[in-house]
Amino acid sequence: GESASDVYDRISTFFDSLWRSFSSNKSTNYVLVTHGISIRVLLARYFRYSVDQFQTMSNPSNCEMIILGHDGYGRLELEGRCELKLTKVETEGEETSESDNNVKVSGYHFFKKLKVIPKRYMRTRTIRMDYS
Repeated sequence: GESASDVYDRISTFFDSLWRSFSSNKSTNYVLVTHGISIRVLLARYFRYSVDQFQTMSNPSNCEMIILGHDGYGRLELEGRCELKLTKVETEGEETSESDNNVKVSGYHFFKKLKVIPKRYMRTRTIRMDYS
């Protein structure tokens, strides 16, 4: 797939026009439907996350929502995220395996923070600078 840098370059012009649209077309709500890497790039660009902060964010799950709200002063702030709440559906007379998708959406779970990758997948970096 594409690297985050490739996605950043490809969708930067879209984001620039999106910000202009936000300024000229005041509205109470906007909905963007994107792939996970695109929403991570949008968040990193808008909130000026470092590369390390970007790398710790997990891609949103399918149908997960990231919610940004107005702060009252013309800026957006992260309000949280919603994940689908799935309930297993029992079907009479049919045998189902664990791989069957006999589930229905029964709501959403709200979380105040973004999902991050488990610490076991994070690598630490040491950066040394030489001014000589």
